[in-house]
Amino acid sequence: MAETSVGQQHQKEQGHALSRHRAERTCIGCRAQREAHDLLRFACTPQGGVILDGSGRASGRGMYVCCDIICLRKALKPAKLALALKRPVMAPDFDTVYQEVMRLLYKRLRTCLSLGQKAGAIVSGYVPLRQAFVQARVLYLILAEDIATGRAEEYRSWCTQHGVPYVTLFTKEELGHTIGKPSRSAAGFTAPHFLKLLLARLTSLERLQTADHRA
Repeated sequence: MAETSVGQQHQKEQGHALSRHRAERTCIGCRAQREAHDLLRFACTPQGGVILDGSGRASGRGMYVCCDIICLRKALKPAKLALALKRPVMAPDFDTVYQEVMRLLYKRLRTCLSLGQKAGAIVSGYVPLRQAFVQARVLYLILAEDIATGRAEEYRSWCTQHGVPYVTLFTKEELGHTIGKPSRSAAGFTAPHFLKLLLARLTSLERLQTADHRA
């Protein structure tokens, strides 16, 4: 009976955690509703400053914004901030916030890669990658920015042959460090769940970079 009670309590706690993870919030820039973990959260300090809340758990009244350059510009206007936070605030410098957001998005990408590696959803190293391509296990490939030209052409030919999309991201040292390995020229995703998370992170990054962030 006690074991059943403990199991029910565990399921209840898991349900609450899942509910928090999937909670929807409204972007104050475009008014679209999205899951909170797909948005940027800003919090208001007691002094009236507005800060990017990378953890999503900072105390104080908060507001949510899409990972989109247009939404970010709209949201950071003084009048919009004061309305959303229900108090007079000091609007932050846009370029400073932009750089902070970019760092946060790259951090989220690295976290995605790290989790994928721990779950066995990433293949790296020339021979393991070649075998994974032959076995049609690679769904998406990340190429390092400083990969040797010849090796990059070889990996791209594999992608073309097997219909695998790829992106250029991180240096070899950064890519290796992120997945807990020595320097890596490429890493392949083999699990749909982690690929979906990666693509969501890449989309957020692209929506900030595609439009020049000048006014």
